[in-house]
Amino acid sequence: MRVLLLNPPGREVYVRDYFCSKTTKSNYNFHPVDLLALSGTIAREHEVSVLDCIAEGLSPAAASARIDRDSPDAIISLVGSVSWDEDREFLSSQARFGRRIFAIGDVLHEDAHERLREEPWLEVVLDDFTTADANHLLAGREEEVLRATWRRANGEVVSRDEPRRGREHRLPRPLHELFPSKGYRFSFARRQPFATVLTDYGCPWPCTFCVISTLGHSTRPVEDVLEEVDALIESGTTELFVADQTFGVHRARALELARAFAERDLSWTAFTRPDLADDELLNAMHTGGCHTLIMGVESADDAVLEACKKGYASNSVRGAFARARSHGLRTVGTFVVGLPDETEGSLERTLDLALSLDLDFMSLNVAVPRFGTPFRADVIASGMVESQELMMDQSGATVAMPTNALTREEVERFKRLMVRRFYLRPSWLWRRLRDASGPRELFAQAREGIALLARNA
Repeated sequence: MRVLLLNPPGREVYVRDYFCSKTTKSNYNFHPVDLLALSGTIAREHEVSVLDCIAEGLSPAAASARIDRDSPDAIISLVGSVSWDEDREFLSSQARFGRRIFAIGDVLHEDAHERLREEPWLEVVLDDFTTADANHLLAGREEEVLRATWRRANGEVVSRDEPRRGREHRLPRPLHELFPSKGYRFSFARRQPFATVLTDYGCPWPCTFCVISTLGHSTRPVEDVLEEVDALIESGTTELFVADQTFGVHRARALELARAFAERDLSWTAFTRPDLADDELLNAMHTGGCHTLIMGVESADDAVLEACKKGYASNSVRGAFARARSHGLRTVGTFVVGLPDETEGSLERTLDLALSLDLDFMSLNVAVPRFGTPFRADVIASGMVESQELMMDQSGATVAMPTNALTREEVERFKRLMVRRFYLRPSWLWRRLRDASGPRELFAQAREGIALLARNA
Protein backbone atom coordinates (compact mmCIF):
# COMPACT_ATOMS: atom_id res chain seq x y z
CA MET A 1 0.00 0.00 0.00
CA ARG A 2 0.93 3.65 -0.20
CA VAL A 3 1.09 4.81 3.43
CA LEU A 4 1.51 8.44 4.46
CA LEU A 5 2.98 9.37 7.85
CA LEU A 6 1.36 12.70 8.68
CA ASN A 7 1.87 15.54 11.12
CA PRO A 8 -1.30 17.53 10.32
CA PRO A 9 -1.48 21.29 9.68
CA GLY A 10 -2.35 23.67 12.50
CA ARG A 11 -3.10 27.29 13.25
CA GLU A 12 -0.12 27.33 15.66
CA VAL A 13 3.27 25.61 15.78
CA TYR A 14 2.04 22.46 17.49
CA VAL A 15 4.40 19.89 18.95
CA ARG A 16 2.51 16.57 18.81
CA ASP A 17 4.96 13.97 19.96
CA TYR A 18 5.41 10.95 22.25
CA PHE A 19 1.86 11.11 23.69
CA CYS A 20 2.27 14.80 24.55
CA SER A 21 1.05 17.88 22.69
CA LYS A 22 1.55 21.61 23.10
CA THR A 23 2.18 24.83 21.29
CA THR A 24 5.88 25.56 21.15
CA LYS A 25 6.92 27.54 24.23
CA SER A 26 9.28 29.69 22.20
CA ASN A 27 10.25 28.78 18.64
CA TYR A 28 11.54 25.18 18.76
CA ASN A 29 10.18 22.31 16.68
CA PHE A 30 11.57 18.79 16.97
CA HIS A 31 11.29 15.86 14.60
CA PRO A 32 8.27 13.76 15.74
CA VAL A 33 9.76 10.59 17.22
CA ASP A 34 6.49 8.66 16.77
CA LEU A 35 6.65 9.04 12.99
CA LEU A 36 10.42 8.52 12.91
CA ALA A 37 10.06 5.20 14.72
CA LEU A 38 7.19 4.13 12.49
CA SER A 39 8.94 5.07 9.25
CA GLY A 40 11.30 2.10 9.11
CA THR A 41 8.64 -0.31 10.32
CA ILE A 42 6.05 0.71 7.73
CA ALA A 43 8.68 0.67 4.95
CA ARG A 44 9.25 -3.03 5.55
CA GLU A 45 5.87 -3.83 4.00
CA HIS A 46 4.65 -0.71 2.22
CA GLU A 47 5.60 2.32 0.16
CA VAL A 48 5.96 5.03 2.80
CA SER A 49 6.08 8.81 2.57
CA VAL A 50 6.15 11.61 5.16
CA LEU A 51 4.33 14.94 5.28
CA ASP A 52 5.13 17.16 8.27
CA CYS A 53 2.78 20.09 7.78
CA ILE A 54 4.06 21.88 10.91
CA ALA A 55 7.70 21.78 9.81
CA GLU A 56 6.76 22.88 6.30
CA GLY A 57 4.26 25.50 7.47
CA LEU A 58 1.47 24.15 5.27
CA SER A 59 -2.12 25.36 5.44
CA PRO A 60 -4.94 22.77 5.44
CA ALA A 61 -5.60 23.53 1.76
CA ALA A 62 -1.94 23.13 0.80
CA ALA A 63 -1.66 19.96 2.87
CA SER A 64 -4.75 18.49 1.22
CA ALA A 65 -3.32 19.26 -2.22
CA ARG A 66 -0.08 17.46 -1.35
CA ILE A 67 -1.99 14.44 -0.04
CA ASP A 68 -4.20 14.34 -3.14
CA ARG A 69 -1.11 14.38 -5.33
CA ASP A 70 0.40 11.38 -3.51
CA SER A 71 -2.98 9.63 -3.17
CA PRO A 72 -2.14 7.36 -0.21
CA ASP A 73 -4.24 4.31 0.62
CA ALA A 74 -3.77 4.88 4.36
CA ILE A 75 -2.71 7.75 6.60
CA ILE A 76 -1.03 7.28 9.96
CA SER A 77 -1.38 10.63 11.67
CA LEU A 78 -0.30 12.34 14.83
CA VAL A 79 -3.08 14.05 16.78
CA GLY A 80 -3.03 16.12 19.95
CA SER A 81 -5.27 17.45 22.66
CA VAL A 82 -3.86 20.91 21.90
CA SER A 83 -5.26 20.70 18.36
CA TRP A 84 -7.98 18.06 18.58
CA ASP A 85 -10.75 20.02 16.87
CA GLU A 86 -8.46 20.96 13.99
CA ASP A 87 -7.13 17.40 13.69
CA ARG A 88 -10.62 15.88 13.65
CA GLU A 89 -11.78 18.23 10.93
CA PHE A 90 -8.75 17.65 8.71
CA LEU A 91 -8.53 13.88 9.09
CA SER A 92 -12.27 13.32 8.68
CA SER A 93 -12.03 15.18 5.36
CA GLN A 94 -9.28 12.76 4.26
CA ALA A 95 -11.37 9.73 5.25
CA ARG A 96 -14.09 10.87 2.85
CA PHE A 97 -11.74 9.96 -0.01
CA GLY A 98 -11.70 6.35 1.20
CA ARG A 99 -8.32 6.64 2.91
CA ARG A 100 -7.87 4.51 6.01
CA ILE A 101 -7.01 6.68 9.02
CA PHE A 102 -4.79 5.43 11.84
CA ALA A 103 -3.83 7.89 14.60
CA ILE A 104 -1.57 8.17 17.61
CA GLY A 105 -1.44 10.89 20.26
CA ASP A 106 -2.15 11.99 23.79
CA VAL A 107 -5.87 12.65 23.32
CA LEU A 108 -6.28 8.99 22.29
CA HIS A 109 -4.15 7.59 25.10
CA GLU A 110 -7.19 7.27 27.37
CA ASP A 111 -10.69 6.02 26.52
CA ALA A 112 -9.67 4.96 23.01
CA HIS A 113 -12.87 2.92 22.69
CA GLU A 114 -14.94 6.04 23.30
CA ARG A 115 -12.93 8.10 20.81
CA LEU A 116 -13.45 5.45 18.12
CA ARG A 117 -17.18 5.34 18.82
CA GLU A 118 -17.36 9.15 18.55
CA GLU A 119 -15.23 9.45 15.40
CA PRO A 120 -16.46 7.29 12.50
CA TRP A 121 -13.55 8.44 10.31
CA LEU A 122 -10.99 6.87 12.68
CA GLU A 123 -10.18 3.18 12.16
CA VAL A 124 -7.20 2.52 14.46
CA VAL A 125 -5.67 4.03 17.59
CA LEU A 126 -2.02 3.02 17.94
CA ASP A 127 -0.86 2.78 21.56
CA ASP A 128 2.84 2.07 20.97
CA PHE A 129 4.97 3.31 18.08
CA THR A 130 7.70 0.72 18.69
CA THR A 131 5.52 -2.21 17.54
CA ALA A 132 4.57 -3.44 14.07
CA ASP A 133 0.86 -3.13 14.94
CA ALA A 134 0.18 -0.69 12.10
CA ASN A 135 1.46 -3.21 9.54
CA HIS A 136 -0.51 -6.01 11.16
CA LEU A 137 -3.75 -4.03 11.04
CA LEU A 138 -3.19 -2.78 7.50
CA ALA A 139 -2.85 -6.43 6.46
CA GLY A 140 -5.69 -7.74 8.65
CA ARG A 141 -3.39 -9.73 10.97
CA GLU A 142 -5.37 -8.95 14.12
CA GLU A 143 -3.95 -11.93 15.99
CA GLU A 144 -0.45 -10.37 15.87
CA VAL A 145 -1.43 -6.99 17.34
CA LEU A 146 0.17 -6.12 20.69
CA ARG A 147 -1.11 -2.70 21.79
CA ALA A 148 -3.83 -0.96 19.78
CA THR A 149 -7.56 -0.28 19.59
CA TRP A 150 -9.36 -0.70 16.26
CA ARG A 151 -12.72 -0.87 14.55
CA ARG A 152 -13.59 -4.03 12.64
CA ALA A 153 -15.51 -3.99 9.36
CA ASN A 154 -18.72 -4.89 11.23
CA GLY A 155 -18.31 -1.81 13.47
CA GLU A 156 -17.13 -3.70 16.56
CA VAL A 157 -14.41 -1.85 18.51
CA VAL A 158 -11.74 -4.10 20.02
CA SER A 159 -8.41 -3.56 21.71
CA ARG A 160 -5.37 -5.43 22.88
CA ASP A 161 -2.75 -4.49 25.46
CA GLU A 162 -0.18 -7.24 25.71
CA PRO A 163 2.37 -6.78 28.53
CA ARG A 164 5.92 -6.05 27.47
CA ARG A 165 8.11 -9.13 27.44
CA GLY A 166 11.68 -8.29 28.33
CA ARG A 167 13.35 -4.90 28.37
CA GLU A 168 14.39 -4.58 24.74
CA HIS A 169 12.64 -3.71 21.49
CA ARG A 170 13.90 -3.82 17.90
CA LEU A 171 13.14 -1.21 15.26
CA PRO A 172 14.15 -1.10 11.62
CA ARG A 173 16.33 1.96 11.04
CA PRO A 174 14.20 5.14 11.18
CA LEU A 175 14.18 6.83 7.77
CA HIS A 176 15.31 10.35 8.64
CA GLU A 177 15.82 11.05 4.94
CA LEU A 178 12.06 11.07 4.36
CA PHE A 179 11.55 14.03 6.70
CA PRO A 180 11.88 17.70 5.63
CA SER A 181 15.40 19.08 5.56
CA LYS A 182 14.16 22.40 6.97
CA GLY A 183 11.58 23.48 9.52
CA TYR A 184 13.01 21.79 12.62
CA ARG A 185 14.61 24.12 15.18
CA PHE A 186 16.55 23.48 18.38
CA SER A 187 18.31 26.37 20.10
CA PHE A 188 20.66 24.07 22.06
CA ALA A 189 22.11 22.56 18.88
CA ARG A 190 25.72 23.59 18.27
CA ARG A 191 25.92 22.18 14.74
CA GLN A 192 23.49 22.13 11.85
CA PRO A 193 21.62 20.15 10.77
CA PHE A 194 20.46 18.27 13.87
CA ALA A 195 18.50 15.02 14.20
CA THR A 196 16.22 13.67 16.92
CA VAL A 197 17.10 10.14 18.09
CA LEU A 198 15.30 7.91 20.58
CA THR A 199 17.36 5.06 22.06
CA ASP A 200 14.73 3.73 24.47
CA TYR A 201 10.97 3.89 25.06
CA GLY A 202 8.99 5.03 28.07
CA CYS A 203 10.35 5.51 31.57
CA PRO A 204 10.66 3.29 34.67
CA TRP A 205 9.93 6.07 37.21
CA PRO A 206 6.33 6.58 38.39
CA CYS A 207 6.05 10.42 38.29
CA THR A 208 2.30 10.88 38.53
CA PHE A 209 1.95 13.84 36.15
CA CYS A 210 4.02 12.36 33.30
CA VAL A 211 2.43 10.29 30.54
CA ILE A 212 5.76 8.65 29.67
CA SER A 213 5.70 6.86 33.03
CA THR A 214 2.54 5.02 31.88
CA LEU A 215 4.26 3.39 28.88
CA GLY A 216 6.53 0.93 30.63
CA HIS A 217 10.20 0.97 29.67
CA SER A 218 12.33 -0.81 27.10
CA THR A 219 15.61 -0.13 25.32
CA ARG A 220 16.84 -0.55 21.78
CA PRO A 221 19.97 -2.64 21.27
CA VAL A 222 23.03 -0.40 21.10
CA GLU A 223 23.93 -1.77 17.68
CA ASP A 224 20.52 -0.68 16.34
CA VAL A 225 21.02 2.84 17.69
CA LEU A 226 24.48 3.03 16.15
CA GLU A 227 23.16 1.84 12.78
CA GLU A 228 20.78 4.82 12.84
CA VAL A 229 23.50 7.23 14.00
CA ASP A 230 25.98 6.02 11.37
CA ALA A 231 23.40 6.60 8.64
CA LEU A 232 22.90 10.14 9.95
CA ILE A 233 26.66 10.76 9.96
CA GLU A 234 26.89 9.50 6.38
CA SER A 235 24.22 12.04 5.41
CA GLY A 236 26.20 14.85 7.10
CA THR A 237 24.41 15.06 10.49
CA THR A 238 26.54 14.92 13.64
CA GLU A 239 24.32 16.95 16.02
CA LEU A 240 21.76 14.93 17.99
CA PHE A 241 18.90 15.62 20.33
CA VAL A 242 18.76 12.35 22.29
CA ALA A 243 15.09 12.34 23.25
CA ASP A 244 15.24 9.54 25.86
CA GLN A 245 13.37 10.66 28.95
CA THR A 246 16.31 9.61 31.14
CA PHE A 247 19.74 8.91 29.71
CA GLY A 248 21.49 6.52 32.09
CA VAL A 249 18.59 4.33 33.25
CA HIS A 250 20.85 1.33 32.60
CA ARG A 251 24.31 2.55 33.54
CA ALA A 252 26.42 0.09 31.53
CA ARG A 253 24.37 0.71 28.38
CA ALA A 254 24.60 4.50 28.77
CA LEU A 255 28.37 4.32 29.18
CA GLU A 256 28.63 2.10 26.09
CA LEU A 257 26.59 4.58 24.06
CA ALA A 258 28.68 7.52 25.31
CA ARG A 259 31.90 5.75 24.32
CA ALA A 260 30.51 4.96 20.87
CA PHE A 261 29.37 8.57 20.42
CA ALA A 262 32.88 9.76 21.37
CA GLU A 263 34.37 7.58 18.64
CA ARG A 264 32.04 9.24 16.12
CA ASP A 265 32.72 12.87 17.15
CA LEU A 266 29.06 13.56 17.87
CA SER A 267 27.62 16.67 19.49
CA TRP A 268 24.43 16.14 21.51
CA THR A 269 21.88 17.14 24.13
CA ALA A 270 20.17 14.72 26.54
CA PHE A 271 17.94 14.38 29.61
CA THR A 272 18.77 12.66 32.88
CA ARG A 273 17.70 12.77 36.54
CA PRO A 274 19.57 14.55 39.35
CA ASP A 275 19.81 11.33 41.35
CA LEU A 276 21.56 9.56 38.44
CA ALA A 277 23.94 12.40 37.59
CA ASP A 278 27.10 11.23 39.33
CA ASP A 279 30.65 11.94 38.20
CA GLU A 280 31.01 8.69 36.25
CA LEU A 281 27.96 9.29 34.07
CA LEU A 282 28.57 13.02 33.61
CA ASN A 283 32.20 12.50 32.62
CA ALA A 284 31.25 9.82 30.10
CA MET A 285 28.54 12.01 28.60
CA HIS A 286 30.81 15.04 28.24
CA THR A 287 33.64 12.95 26.82
CA GLY A 288 31.14 11.44 24.38
CA GLY A 289 30.21 14.87 23.01
CA CYS A 290 27.23 15.83 25.17
CA HIS A 291 27.27 19.60 25.64
CA THR A 292 23.84 20.31 27.17
CA LEU A 293 22.15 18.34 29.96
CA ILE A 294 18.46 18.72 30.86
CA MET A 295 17.37 17.64 34.36
CA GLY A 296 14.07 17.82 36.19
CA VAL A 297 13.84 20.07 39.24
CA GLU A 298 10.07 20.54 39.14
CA SER A 299 9.69 22.15 42.59
CA ALA A 300 11.72 23.30 45.58
CA ASP A 301 9.04 21.93 47.90
CA ASP A 302 9.78 18.35 48.99
CA ALA A 303 6.13 17.74 49.87
CA VAL A 304 5.16 18.58 46.29
CA LEU A 305 7.87 16.28 44.94
CA GLU A 306 6.78 13.45 47.20
CA ALA A 307 3.13 13.83 46.21
CA CYS A 308 4.17 13.47 42.56
CA LYS A 309 6.39 10.44 43.29
CA LYS A 310 9.48 12.06 41.82
CA GLY A 311 11.72 9.75 43.82
CA TYR A 312 14.18 12.43 44.92
CA ALA A 313 14.22 15.47 47.19
CA SER A 314 15.28 19.01 46.38
CA ASN A 315 18.55 18.64 48.30
CA SER A 316 19.84 16.25 45.59
CA VAL A 317 19.26 18.86 42.90
CA ARG A 318 21.94 21.40 43.84
CA GLY A 319 24.73 18.84 43.85
CA ALA A 320 23.68 17.38 40.51
CA PHE A 321 23.72 20.72 38.72
CA ALA A 322 27.04 21.69 40.33
CA ARG A 323 28.58 18.39 39.20
CA ALA A 324 27.27 18.87 35.66
CA ARG A 325 28.85 22.32 35.45
CA SER A 326 32.14 20.96 36.82
CA HIS A 327 32.22 18.50 33.92
CA GLY A 328 31.78 21.30 31.40
CA LEU A 329 28.10 20.68 30.61
CA ARG A 330 25.56 23.41 30.01
CA THR A 331 22.53 22.85 32.22
CA VAL A 332 18.80 23.17 31.69
CA GLY A 333 16.45 22.84 34.66
CA THR A 334 12.83 21.86 34.04
CA PHE A 335 10.14 23.07 36.44
CA VAL A 336 6.42 22.45 36.86
CA VAL A 337 4.15 25.12 38.33
CA GLY A 338 0.53 24.66 39.31
CA LEU A 339 0.62 21.22 40.91
CA PRO A 340 -2.31 20.73 43.34
CA ASP A 341 -0.31 21.29 46.55
CA GLU A 342 1.40 24.45 45.28
CA THR A 343 1.04 27.65 47.27
CA GLU A 344 2.40 31.11 46.64
CA GLY A 345 5.12 30.32 49.17
CA SER A 346 6.17 27.09 47.44
CA LEU A 347 6.30 28.86 44.09
CA GLU A 348 8.47 31.61 45.57
CA ARG A 349 10.86 28.96 46.92
CA THR A 350 10.97 27.30 43.51
CA LEU A 351 11.83 30.61 41.85
CA ASP A 352 14.55 31.22 44.43
CA LEU A 353 15.96 27.76 43.72
CA ALA A 354 15.90 28.33 39.96
CA LEU A 355 17.82 31.59 40.38
CA SER A 356 20.38 30.00 42.69
CA LEU A 357 21.24 26.91 40.60
CA ASP A 358 23.38 28.82 38.09
CA LEU A 359 21.40 27.29 35.23
CA ASP A 360 22.12 28.08 31.64
CA PHE A 361 18.44 27.72 30.75
CA MET A 362 15.11 27.20 32.52
CA SER A 363 12.26 25.19 30.98
CA LEU A 364 9.02 26.07 32.71
CA ASN A 365 5.90 23.93 32.35
CA VAL A 366 2.42 24.26 33.79
CA ALA A 367 0.79 21.18 35.32
CA VAL A 368 -1.86 19.63 33.08
CA PRO A 369 -4.01 16.51 33.54
CA ARG A 370 -2.31 14.38 30.87
CA PHE A 371 -4.34 11.51 29.53
CA GLY A 372 -3.78 8.14 31.15
CA THR A 373 -1.85 9.46 34.15
CA PRO A 374 -2.61 8.95 37.86
CA PHE A 375 -2.45 12.74 38.16
CA ARG A 376 -5.38 13.13 35.76
CA ALA A 377 -7.48 10.61 37.68
CA ASP A 378 -6.75 12.44 40.94
CA VAL A 379 -7.63 15.94 39.73
CA ILE A 380 -10.80 14.72 38.02
CA ALA A 381 -11.84 13.01 41.26
CA SER A 382 -11.14 16.22 43.17
CA GLY A 383 -13.26 18.28 40.77
CA MET A 384 -10.39 20.47 39.55
CA VAL A 385 -11.07 19.54 35.90
CA GLU A 386 -13.86 17.89 33.95
CA SER A 387 -13.29 14.44 32.47
CA GLN A 388 -15.02 15.51 29.23
CA GLU A 389 -12.47 18.27 28.59
CA LEU A 390 -10.21 17.04 25.77
CA MET A 391 -8.54 20.28 24.70
CA MET A 392 -5.49 21.45 26.66
CA ASP A 393 -2.07 22.92 26.00
CA GLN A 394 0.80 21.36 27.90
CA SER A 395 3.11 24.31 27.18
CA GLY A 396 1.32 26.48 29.72
CA ALA A 397 0.11 28.98 27.13
CA THR A 398 -3.14 28.57 29.02
CA VAL A 399 -3.55 27.14 32.54
CA ALA A 400 -5.71 24.02 32.63
CA MET A 401 -6.46 23.92 36.36
CA PRO A 402 -6.14 25.78 39.66
CA THR A 403 -4.25 24.48 42.69
CA ASN A 404 -5.77 23.92 46.11
CA ALA A 405 -4.60 27.41 47.08
CA LEU A 406 -4.27 29.38 43.83
CA THR A 407 -6.58 30.30 40.98
CA ARG A 408 -5.69 29.65 37.36
CA GLU A 409 -5.02 33.35 36.91
CA GLU A 410 -2.61 33.38 39.86
CA VAL A 411 -0.72 30.34 38.52
CA GLU A 412 -0.41 31.95 35.09
CA ARG A 413 0.74 35.26 36.54
CA PHE A 414 3.45 33.58 38.59
CA LYS A 415 4.60 31.48 35.65
CA ARG A 416 5.07 34.62 33.55
CA LEU A 417 6.90 36.27 36.44
CA MET A 418 9.30 33.32 36.74
CA VAL A 419 10.18 33.47 33.06
CA ARG A 420 10.86 37.21 33.13
CA ARG A 421 12.79 37.09 36.40
CA PHE A 422 15.05 34.32 35.12
CA TYR A 423 15.76 35.46 31.58
CA LEU A 424 15.98 39.23 32.00
CA ARG A 425 18.86 39.20 34.47
CA PRO A 426 21.85 41.15 33.11
CA SER A 427 24.19 38.45 34.44
CA TRP A 428 22.32 35.78 32.48
CA LEU A 429 22.27 37.83 29.27
CA TRP A 430 26.02 38.46 29.52
CA ARG A 431 26.63 34.75 30.09
CA ARG A 432 24.76 33.86 26.90
CA LEU A 433 26.77 36.38 24.88
CA ARG A 434 30.00 35.04 26.37
CA ASP A 435 29.30 31.32 26.06
CA ALA A 436 27.63 31.04 22.64
CA SER A 437 29.73 28.85 20.36
CA GLY A 438 29.33 31.23 17.43
CA PRO A 439 26.99 33.64 15.62
CA ARG A 440 24.64 30.88 14.47
CA GLU A 441 24.00 29.59 17.99
CA LEU A 442 23.73 33.13 19.37
CA PHE A 443 21.15 34.01 16.72
CA ALA A 444 19.16 30.82 17.41
CA GLN A 445 19.10 31.48 21.14
CA ALA A 446 18.15 35.12 20.63
CA ARG A 447 15.27 34.07 18.40
CA GLU A 448 14.10 31.54 21.00
CA GLY A 449 14.44 34.08 23.82
CA ILE A 450 12.46 36.76 22.04
CA ALA A 451 9.68 34.28 21.27
CA LEU A 452 9.66 33.01 24.87
CA LEU A 453 9.49 36.48 26.38
CA ALA A 454 6.78 37.55 23.96
CA ARG A 455 4.64 34.65 25.20
CA ASN A 456 5.24 35.68 28.81
CA ALA A 457 4.95 39.45 28.59
